Amino acid sequence: MSKYPTDIKITKIEQVVVEIDMPAIGCNSRAKEIRQPDPNGKWHESITRIYTNDGTLGWGPTSWGTSAEEAKSAISKSPFELLTPENGVVEEYRGFENALWDTIGKILEKPAYQLMGTETYGNGLPAYDSTIYFNDLLYDTKAKGLKRIEDDVKKSLADGFTACKMKMGRGNHLMERKAGLQRDIEVVQLARSTAGEGFNILVDANNAYAYDEVITFLNETSSCDVFWIEEMFEEDVTLYRNLKAFIKEKGLNTLIADGETRTRVPLDFYDPFFETGVIDVIQHDMKGLGVTGWRQLAEMAGVNNVKCAPHNWGSLLGFFLSLQFAKTIPHFLYGEVATLTSDVIDVSGYEFSGGTFTVPDTPGLGLELNQDVYDARYAGNEAWQIA
Repeated sequence: MSKYPTDIKITKIEQVVVEIDMPAIGCNSRAKEIRQPDPNGKWHESITRIYTNDGTLGWGPTSWGTSAEEAKSAISKSPFELLTPENGVVEEYRGFENALWDTIGKILEKPAYQLMGTETYGNGLPAYDSTIYFNDLLYDTKAKGLKRIEDDVKKSLADGFTACKMKMGRGNHLMERKAGLQRDIEVVQLARSTAGEGFNILVDANNAYAYDEVITFLNETSSCDVFWIEEMFEEDVTLYRNLKAFIKEKGLNTLIADGETRTRVPLDFYDPFFETGVIDVIQHDMKGLGVTGWRQLAEMAGVNNVKCAPHNWGSLLGFFLSLQFAKTIPHFLYGEVATLTSDVIDVSGYEFSGGTFTVPDTPGLGLELNQDVYDARYAGNEAWQIA
């Protein structure tokens, strides 16, 4: 404690739900009916704000399962009693962790990444566009549907991305199974012919495939240089060992990615997957696991030559949190962009160019709230406040 300020105390904690624009979110393999992405679609994101007696206001995305009751015991404590750069967050206050990184960064006048890790790595952090869903199924003819996928890939390119993720698993609910698999294959082939070389194509089935369907998919897309296959089926060490052997035998460079649905499971679940070398990319949720959990996971992954690509869906803030953390590890692979925006959250400190992001050196998480918008729409409408 002595190396950090001891006279700074938390005076108030509040949570507020802000509106996020999400115009491009469509259907994945879990959907049982197709729906058009709403160009005016909205998402709601909870943020936690922490006030201290020196005038600091730190804030960040709320982690899962946080309550006002938990906040009561934090009042009058030093933020460094809840979280230190060396040890991370105290488990009792895990729900406030993301906001605490911003708070202590502002107190110490350092960007959060300098506190999250003992080493920092260069900017130019790669990110992929994760908004190519089943939009081909919105049309009355296959030709029109495939034209939509082509347009979606072209938009990804026009937006400056050098990689995109495409949803697979149309045969799970929305098409007859064999026909759905064939359409999955066709849209990947179309994406490759549209984007050309030098553009990474990632695919994600949300566990909709059977093992033999993955083999068919990889055989039929072998000329497409698929960068990774994600959540093709539920994690299974034996099946993944067989799949890894097939990929090697086939001479493919395709990586196996998984983990987003296991964020709340003890991290040692992945020990056998790492030790046998059957997973190449680990993807726990950034906002849900938090930096403290991700530091442990990243260490486990690094020992086993596994890359890190934190999952981020439905969270504008979770993505930028992942970029701060990404600067502290050498084996970060990709951030996940879901094309979310907000008039109350200013992310302009992060620059995007050539498919990569640059993290700002401003204190904390490098994000700002538009105070005029906040005052007009959210002030007085907080979910709860504890002081």
